[in-house]
Amino acid sequence: MARKLLIWLLFLILIASGVLLYIFSLNIEKNRQEEIADTIKSYFDRQINKQKSQALMLAILLAQNEALKNALLDIDEERGHQILYNALQTLKKYTPLQGVRAQVIAKDLTIFARSWDKEFSGMPLEEFRKDLYNFKITKPKVSIEAGRLLTIKATVPIKNRYKIVGYMESIVLFEPLTKILRKRGVELFVLMDSKYLDVATLMRENPTIGSYVVSNRNYNKPLLHYLKRKKDLLNKSISSDSNYLFITKPMFNAQGEKLGLYLMVVAKEEIRRLASFSKPLLLFLDIDDDELSDIMMIWEHPQSSFRSLYDKSVLEFLSKSEDSELKREFEAEARQILQNYSKEELIDIILNKYRRKPKRGVIQ
Repeated sequence: MARKLLIWLLFLILIASGVLLYIFSLNIEKNRQEEIADTIKSYFDRQINKQKSQALMLAILLAQNEALKNALLDIDEERGHQILYNALQTLKKYTPLQGVRAQVIAKDLTIFARSWDKEFSGMPLEEFRKDLYNFKITKPKVSIEAGRLLTIKATVPIKNRYKIVGYMESIVLFEPLTKILRKRGVELFVLMDSKYLDVATLMRENPTIGSYVVSNRNYNKPLLHYLKRKKDLLNKSISSDSNYLFITKPMFNAQGEKLGLYLMVVAKEEIRRLASFSKPLLLFLDIDDDELSDIMMIWEHPQSSFRSLYDKSVLEFLSKSEDSELKREFEAEARQILQNYSKEELIDIILNKYRRKPKRGVIQ
C-alpha cells in the first residue's frame, strides 16, 4: 500500500513538474515575443518619424521657392504646376525620400498646383480633407491624414513677407515604409477604419481585413489571404500562432482621432534573427530623437543667429573653401558683415556652432 502511494506521489510530482516546466517555457516565449514586439515597434516609430521629418523638410524647401510663390500671387496655375514639378524632380535626386507628391493649396483652400497632374486646379479640398476645416496654420505641421488617400501629409505656410498667401503640402505614401520594414523581415499592413471611406474615395476598391481597409498598395498578397481568416488578432497588441507573430499599433491623425492601426507580421523563422538584432538596433534608435524639432527650428530661424541667409552662407563658404584666393575674398566680405553685428549677436553665432549634441549609436 505504502509502495503504491509512493508511486502515485512520484507520478503526481512528475506531472506537476511537467506542467510547471510548460508554463515556465510559455512565459519565456511570451517575454521573448514581447521583447521582439517592442523592438519592432521602436524601429517602426523611428522609420515613420524619419518619413515625416523628410516630408516636412521637403515642404519647407518647396515653400521657399520664389518663382512658385510669384506664380501663386499671379494666379498662374500652368506655370505653378511646371515650377512645382521641376523643383520636386530636382529635390528627389538629392534626397532619399521616394513615393512623394507635392501640391500648393491657395488661401481659399482650393488646389492651385499639383506635381502629379493638372486636372484638379481650382478644386475645393474641404469635402475630402476634414483636417482643413479649421485650416488656420501659422506653423508647419506633419501628420497621418485621411484625404482621398490615407497618407503622411506635411503642410507649410507660404509667406509673402509676413502675410500667408497659401500652403505647400508634401504627400508621402506608405509604400517606401513597407519596403523598409520588409528588408528587416517585417510585413506591414496600414489599416484604415472603413468609416473614413466616405472621404477616402480612391480607396473604395482596396482589399479589407474585417472592418479595416488596406492602405499600402505593396502589401504581401498571400499573407493578406491568411490574415482574412484571423480577424480577431486585430483586437490584440501582440498575438501569435504556429507560423507568425502579429503586432498591432494604433494610428492617429493630428487631432488625436483614431484612423485605424498598423499591423506588423513576422514569420516565426525570423524571430531568432530579430532577437539577435534587437540590442544593437535599440542603440541605433537613440539617434536623432528630436529631428522634427530641429526641422521646425530651421523653418522658424532659417538664418540661425545670423541676420540673413546671405550672411550665413558667406561664413559657411569661408569655413569650407580650400581655394586660398577665394578664401581671402570671402574673409574680407565676412569681416565687413560681422563689423555691423552687436557683441550679443556674435556670441550667439559662436554658441550656436557648438550647441549641437553629439549623436552616437550602432548602425546596422
